[in-house]
Amino acid sequence: LKTAQSALGDPGGMADEALHCLLLRHGTPVPEEENPERPLSEQGKSEAESSAKKIVAYLASAEAREVFLGHSGKLRAAETAQLVAAALGEAGWKVTCEEVTGLNPKDEASVAMPLLSSPKAPVIVLVGHLPHMGHFAAALLQSPAAAGRLGGVFHPASGIALKRLADGWKEDAELLAG
Repeated sequence: LKTAQSALGDPGGMADEALHCLLLRHGTPVPEEENPERPLSEQGKSEAESSAKKIVAYLASAEAREVFLGHSGKLRAAETAQLVAAALGEAGWKVTCEEVTGLNPKDEASVAMPLLSSPKAPVIVLVGHLPHMGHFAAALLQSPAAAGRLGGVFHPASGIALKRLADGWKEDAELLAG
């Protein structure tokens, strides 16, 4: 976990908006030739479990203990989300995990924006795919030119933590598997 800022307190006055958004790419899947549904490989499961532990540590000081995990519905993203949900549940978090629209590889960033404007919990974890996650992160940060740089953070089962401040979303930490 590479932290830019670590304060996880409530910025105040934003109870009906997500306070933290963690964007993850799915873990490494098996090759399509092996299984066209592309579930997580053993390596991918290990990556997701490692990231899950880091997410639990990152959120340890968060006041709100409720998290919504959304995933694209593709098996590799669903399995990554389920491993993160299990780790958060074991750490005492109230967890909801379900498929959502807007997280597929070629989706426009704007399709996923409603997930954060009408959140189901103060902490949102979204598991998706490249190239979408880099574009989505750049859109949240209101910096379209950063899409390439941000796309580079999304190694398997890795991503970025964003924190909502009064003036919008800010990068708070990189979440790296391993």
